[in-house]
This record gives sequence, C-alpha cells and structure tokens, in this order.
Amino acid sequence: MRGGIAVIVAILMLAASALMPVAAAAPDRAGTYADIPVDRSTPQKHLATFLAAVDRTVLRIEAREWARNYYDSWFYPAIGPQQAAEISLLEKDVLDSMDLSAIPEWRRESAGLETAFMLWEILKAEGVSKDTAFRQLRDGLWVIPGTYVQVGTITSGMRMGDVVFTSDMVANVPALYEAIIGTPDPARFSPYRYLTQTPGGLQPPRWAGLVHKLPEFLRWDIGSNTVFQWLITALIMAGVLLIPVGVGHMFRGRGLRWFGEAATLGVLSLHATGIVIDQTGLSGAGATVMTLVFMTLFYGALIVCLLIVGEWVGTWLSDSLTRKDKTFDSSIVRLITRIASAMAALGVVIYGISTAGVPVYGIIAGFGVGGLAVALAAKPTLENILAGVILFLDGSIKVGDTIDSSPLSGIIEDIGMRSTRIRAPDGALITVTNSELADKVIKNVSRRVARPDGGVATGNP
Repeated sequence: MRGGIAVIVAILMLAASALMPVAAAAPDRAGTYADIPVDRSTPQKHLATFLAAVDRTVLRIEAREWARNYYDSWFYPAIGPQQAAEISLLEKDVLDSMDLSAIPEWRRESAGLETAFMLWEILKAEGVSKDTAFRQLRDGLWVIPGTYVQVGTITSGMRMGDVVFTSDMVANVPALYEAIIGTPDPARFSPYRYLTQTPGGLQPPRWAGLVHKLPEFLRWDIGSNTVFQWLITALIMAGVLLIPVGVGHMFRGRGLRWFGEAATLGVLSLHATGIVIDQTGLSGAGATVMTLVFMTLFYGALIVCLLIVGEWVGTWLSDSLTRKDKTFDSSIVRLITRIASAMAALGVVIYGISTAGVPVYGIIAGFGVGGLAVALAAKPTLENILAGVILFLDGSIKVGDTIDSSPLSGIIEDIGMRSTRIRAPDGALITVTNSELADKVIKNVSRRVARPDGGVATGNP
C-alpha cells in the first residue's frame, strides 16, 4: 500500500515539474524591442537594424530554452501574449531585411527565417558588428570588405530606397554557412539549428520540449533535418495516401468513389503542408520538396473533382431538360459542361504552376514561334472540337438518330468533344472523329418525310 502511494506521489511530482509555469522564473534578458527604431536608409543602419532584430529574437529563444533546461522540463514554458506579439514583430523586421523575391511566396517565411539565422551566425563568425564599414561597388550596391556580404537598394515599390541583403546574397547564404560554420558546435547555442530541429518555428508549442527527451539516434542529422522529423513526415505522407483509399471503399459507384478519394486527398494534402512545415519543423530542401509534393497532390485532386463534378452537372442538366422537352438534344449540354470543366481544370493547372514559383504567364506570353508550333500540333484536336460544335449548331444529327453514310451506318449513341460513337446494325461500336464525320454527306434515316401516297419522299420531282 505504501509502495503504491509512493509511486502515485512520484508521478504527481513529475507531472508538476513538467507543467510548472516557468516563464516567470526565466530571466528576461531581451527587454523591449518596440522602442528600437527600424532604419534601412543606409547600409550601416540596415545592418544595425538586422543585428538588433536577430539579437533580440535569439535572446528570447535562449531565455525559453534556458527555462526548459533549468527545470529539466518535458515542456517549454508558455508564451505570453506580449512576448508572442514581440516575436511576431521581430520576425517581420528580420524578413524585411532581405530581398526574398527570388523565393516562391509559399516558402518566404520559413526559408527567410532560416536564411536570417544562418546569416547571423556567419556575421558573428566573421566578426561583423553594427559599426562595420561597407565599400560601395556601384550605385545602390555595397559589400563588406573581405566577405561575401552584399546589400543593395530596392529600386521600386512601396519600399523603394530601403537597403536590404540582395537576392544573390540570400541565395548564397546556405553555401556560405556550410563553408564558414559547417557543423555547429554542440556546446554553443545555434539559432539556425534550434529553428530547424524544434517543431513550431520561433514560437514552438509547449509539447515541443518532448523532442529533447527523445533517444539520441532520433535527433541525428540527415540533411538539414533530424531522424524524427523525417519519420513524422513519412507517417504523414503515408496517411495522406492511404486514408483516401479507405474512404473510397465506402462508396459503390465508380464516380462517387473517385470523387470521395480525390476530395479526401485534397483536404489531407492541404493540411499536411502546415503540419510538416509549421508543426514538425521540416526545413531546407526537404521542406521545399515535401511542400511541392503536397501541392501537386492537392491541385491534382482538385482537377479530378472538377472533372467529375462537370460530368455530374452535365448529366443532371441533360436529364432535366430532356424531361421538359422530349425532343431536346442533351448531347450539346454534355459537350458544353465537359469543355467548361476542362477549361476550369486548365486554369487550376496554370494557377498551381504559378503558385509554385514558375513564371507560367511569362512563359506563355513568350512562346512566340513555339506557341505557333504547339497550336499547329494541336490542330487536329481543335478541328475535332470545332466540328463537334458545328454538328450541334447545324442540327443535322443528334443522339438517337439513325444515319446511313457509307461506310458509316447505325444509331448515334454519343457526340463527344473529339469523336462520335455510332452503333452499327451488327452491334459493333464505331468511333469516328467529328471532323471526318462533318466532311461526309450524312444521310439521316430518322428524318425521312412520308409522302401523301404512303411512300417515302425521295427528294426527286
């Protein structure tokens, strides 16, 4: 009995130490940042602003890390609203100090913070301070002598005239970090290592402290990430791919099954990016690759959903209009809805590619002769689509009509965007392109006109 009580008391003490609100006990070494002026009018002032912002950010991180280490807690101390607001302000000032225009918008926040912390460690290793002098290379471009640190002036936009680290400098920071810093000294605090190996970014959730209690092999570095980060990413990826398959088995119809799988895949892949990057803390090339993978899955699933919904809408409209008017040709409705859903899917593809950072609109505008070659290559397809529209507008045939245009004869079952399907008298299904059918002399047997004498009009006087 006493042994059981002792165990319960020990568990309660462990829980109390883990959940202890240690934020108040940690030393507040960062002070306030809001009263520090932000000035990027000259290279020296820009450098001072950048160093002050990152210094204060690092001090906040170190204070929280100190509190967790001091109590050997399983959880990080809570972040108060004032501290969270200050960290957000610091993050904005850090990101504004760099030209991130060459980085896709969806990667600017995470990649920008990683670059800033790597650059901060490089500047410290090179002995650069806020008083370090710059040398002007040309108008609007400066460099710190003896280093690769380069700053330039923004030449357009609302921030025109501000001095920032150039896009070339931002692109070269990872290589400089590898050459100058290499593997960070475990005895020294590395903000870049902290950012990339701790879930949650600059404001990790309390449970992120559990990472420091993991076995050592789970915290080994593979690339710019740890083993546990790759394992969590692999589990999330497996869930994103397997859960839709399970959802699909809940539906019997093929269309419903495909729609259920695509919709589930789209929702999961949309949220998986935030979990992998923001919560797990995946960084570097791994974050870029996984984000592109999840974006591809999301837009692919969205395209499938659009095409399926287009078919459903076409079927519903066709049935509704046919019930109101028995002579209505429903094939034109199906063709229009298919064209509309295909155009919507094409729009999603273009938007997805542009979101990934590829200048797709500029590429399309610059096709020139290449665009003409593509148009010529697609000429047969375009001819078939236009021929199908002409067949509908001309009204010479419709689904259900019987035609006799040797060697084509039979009942028309479907008029699609590219081809028309005809059921031959012997039961065979004939598929002919719309352009070929439009060029033929079509004898529509279903539209024969009866003569007064009971015969069939031949059209001769």
